[in-house]
Amino acid sequence: MEERKHIVILAAGDFPTHEIPLKALREADFIVFCDSAYRQYPTVNDLWAEEKPFAVIGDGDSLSPYDKRQLGDRWIQVDEQDYNDLHKAMEWAASTFHLSPFTFHLLGATGKREDHTLGNISYLATFIREHPGVQVEMLTDHGRFTAFTGRRTYDSFPRQQVSLFSMTPEVPVSTTGLQWEIKGRCLPVWWEGTLNSALTDSFTVEGGTMIVFQTYEPKEA
Repeated sequence: MEERKHIVILAAGDFPTHEIPLKALREADFIVFCDSAYRQYPTVNDLWAEEKPFAVIGDGDSLSPYDKRQLGDRWIQVDEQDYNDLHKAMEWAASTFHLSPFTFHLLGATGKREDHTLGNISYLATFIREHPGVQVEMLTDHGRFTAFTGRRTYDSFPRQQVSLFSMTPEVPVSTTGLQWEIKGRCLPVWWEGTLNSALTDSFTVEGGTMIVFQTYEPKEA
C-alpha cells in the first residue's frame, strides 16, 4: 500500500500552539503558505530538523518585490480576486499532489478576524464537494474540523465535545452515538447542532454536506 504523504496549508490566522497541529507541521512532507502567512511566520522552518520543500501562493499583496525574488519559483502568483488565498492554496495543492495519496492539514485558518475564520471553516464544504474523497482536516488549538457529504462514522471517545454544522439546511440530519441524538431534523442555522458530546469510541452522522468539529480533549466530568 502506498504511504500517504502529508501536505500542510498554512493560513495567516493564529499560529498553532497545541501539540497536535504542531506535530502535523513538523511531519509535513510539503508546506503551502498563503502569501500573508509566509510574511508573518518566516521562521516556521525552525520546527523542522532541516528545511523541507514549500511553496507560497496568493495575489502577492502581502509580499515585497524582494520577498518574491528570494522565493524564486517557489512563489506562485494567482491574481484573480473571486477566491481567498486559502482557496488558491488548496486548489494549487490539489492539482499538484493529485489528492488520493495525500492527507491535507489546514493550520492557522482560525483566529484574528472572525470573518476570515467563518469563511475558512465553511470553505471545507466547498473543497470536499469539488474534490470528493479527499482527506482534509482543519486543525486548531482546540480540535479539528472535517467535512463530508452523506454519511460518515467518526472515531471518538467518551465526553469528546462534538458540534455539527449543516451546509445544506434543507436536508434532514440524523446521528447515533451522541449524548443528544438528532433524528431526521433539519439544522437551518449553525448553532442548532453545536455543543454535543460523544458517548463511546465512535459516532455516526448522516445528512447533506456537513462540517464536524471534535475537541482533542474530553470535557471534564
